[in-house]
Amino acid sequence: MNFIRFIVLIMLAAGIYLVVTGDFADETLEEGLEKGKDAAEKLAEIFEQEEPEEPSSEDMSKEESLSLEGDMYKWIGKDKQALLDTYGEPQRKDPSAYGYTWWVYNTDPEKYLQFGIEDGKISTWFLTGADAAAEPLTIGDDYQTVKSQHDFTKEVTYKKGIEQYTFILSEDDLASRPLVQLSDSVYAQLYFDTFTDQLSSIRVMNYEVLLKQQPYQVSYRGKLPKSVVIEEEWEAIETAREKQIFDITNRYRIRFGKERLEWYQPVAEVAFKHSKDMRENNYFSHYTPEGIGLQERLKADGVTYSSAGENIAAQYPDAAAAMEGWLNSEGHREALLHDRYSHLGVGVYKDYYTQNFLVPR
Repeated sequence: MNFIRFIVLIMLAAGIYLVVTGDFADETLEEGLEKGKDAAEKLAEIFEQEEPEEPSSEDMSKEESLSLEGDMYKWIGKDKQALLDTYGEPQRKDPSAYGYTWWVYNTDPEKYLQFGIEDGKISTWFLTGADAAAEPLTIGDDYQTVKSQHDFTKEVTYKKGIEQYTFILSEDDLASRPLVQLSDSVYAQLYFDTFTDQLSSIRVMNYEVLLKQQPYQVSYRGKLPKSVVIEEEWEAIETAREKQIFDITNRYRIRFGKERLEWYQPVAEVAFKHSKDMRENNYFSHYTPEGIGLQERLKADGVTYSSAGENIAAQYPDAAAAMEGWLNSEGHREALLHDRYSHLGVGVYKDYYTQNFLVPR
């Protein structure tokens, strides 16, 4: 007899924390401390201070614009040579935790495209950026228009022989990241900006990638594939996720008319230490169990600043998913798109993510 098993995935978690220096810093930090102690709560406090000097504008001269060729849904399963023939060599090849290697195309400062290559074939891709097109969709399309083109349902089922897998979407899932079946074995996650009701990013994948990532609740009959990462591989995967978060953050900022952020390695090291500490000590908060927050961490590493902020996330399958989660949380979104910040450092440890924003002194 076959048994139906049901699993509920861990809730995706995210948090935000900001700190500024000034005559009233201690008072606002004390207020933030009370909120920061609750690791399950998404913090969204923005502390005001006198505006720092406007950061110098980064050179925004465009390289050749990244063109998006044809119906992107049909890229799944194609040989990597087709990718090389169309786009050329990628700017980076980033390892993932799911068996494929991300080929990253990021020469266009407004658009970002990455393809997952496994055994010489395309198994997934992710696209974001202002007006980036993936026929028949374009980033920026409104929710109702996309919904009229695709069937958004609470349950999406994949069958293979006697095996059956049903993904169950919550109301929040349907609003922010509906799952669409494009063919018998190809699926799309359509990420929406719930503040603007516009299409924010697109991820297309084969059923194997979907089952490995398990981004929704799933009931199933059969076996769920597992992605096994040996310890020695994690450092390269973490570095890749940090770079992807940096790339995607700047595409978001450009989409909303903000200045690009510059990478700042000293604060990236602070961010990494916090991600690692959270995972190894089994907590999720801007404050350690001993009450140490961002201000103390920056000071301990000798990082001087006039304004700083932090986003944290945990349990997301990869960098792109974490970014979409931050975009759809009011406090995190404000940090991502804040005019004040000029620099960014990202630290990832396994599935814990930290962004530290900064205006250095």
